[in-house]
Amino acid sequence: MRQEIVNGIRKDYNKKRLQAKEDLNIRQNEIYDMLPRIKKIDQEIARLSINISRIILTKPEGLLNMIEDIRETIDTLKEEKEYILKKKGVPDIYLQEVYHCSQCNDSGYTAEGNMCFCFKQSLINELYNISSLGNLLQKENFDTFDLSKFDDIAYGKEKLTPKENTKVILKHALEFVDTFHKRDRNLLFYGGTGLGKTFMCNCIAKDLMDKGIIVLYQSSFKMFETISEHKFNRSLESYDNKDSFGLIYESDLLIIDDLGAESINSFTITELFNIINTRLITDKKTIISTNLSLEKLSEVYSDRIFSRLMSDYDIFKFYGKDIRTKRV
Repeated sequence: MRQEIVNGIRKDYNKKRLQAKEDLNIRQNEIYDMLPRIKKIDQEIARLSINISRIILTKPEGLLNMIEDIRETIDTLKEEKEYILKKKGVPDIYLQEVYHCSQCNDSGYTAEGNMCFCFKQSLINELYNISSLGNLLQKENFDTFDLSKFDDIAYGKEKLTPKENTKVILKHALEFVDTFHKRDRNLLFYGGTGLGKTFMCNCIAKDLMDKGIIVLYQSSFKMFETISEHKFNRSLESYDNKDSFGLIYESDLLIIDDLGAESINSFTITELFNIINTRLITDKKTIISTNLSLEKLSEVYSDRIFSRLMSDYDIFKFYGKDIRTKRV
């Protein structure tokens, strides 16, 4: 899947380079119409350059002197061209290919063969689009995570205060990002509304996407809607739906938010098991957040699902007062 995205970006870069050549041809023709001498100079330089290649291939006597004479003639022609353009106020860049990125000339790779920053940014932008999180991650990320919003006083019978508990979860979330390709565990966040579960998911998503990892965020309702449309309305299926359905299984990380908000029935239970099980088998990571308690999860979903959650997921409980009602 990631290679398909990279290939798509490469096609866009090829289009940019072709457009740069086309734009240059248009500018050249404008100059040639205005200054016919420039056209003759370019034609003569092209002819002389070909002559150098022929001389090198035929290796005649006095090879080096002949090449030197031709190069001196070419330099003289270039100086004349520069003088004419300067006199007419035409900038040098007007007759050069102009690229969006001067570091890689819209090839996506530097002269050293490394992926250019602009290509990395294009990949990240594409991953943001795929994730369905849009601009939200600019506001919800580890840099904006504010522990001061969580109470640092005892809460019910919990051993840790909400703030201490959140620190523990934050530590594990950062470890999840840092060890993403090495770990074999997934994450389950559960607890009431407004306690930071979705925010924490978004923090993880942003850091991973900034590393070029494919993340798909789906509310449980939207995810099952996508699956239903794919399975029962194929004649009306859009390309976007096909991509979204495929990514449910193929994305490096799937975030299922608000599990339990969907209509819970035999269809959704079966599909949820297929998703969880398939992603475990294919070593694709999953994060699930839910407002349901572990007891309720066990009650409403099948034993097979609950068993996999208990055995293959690191489980973290969010508790405390709704932080969304607090003043900043």
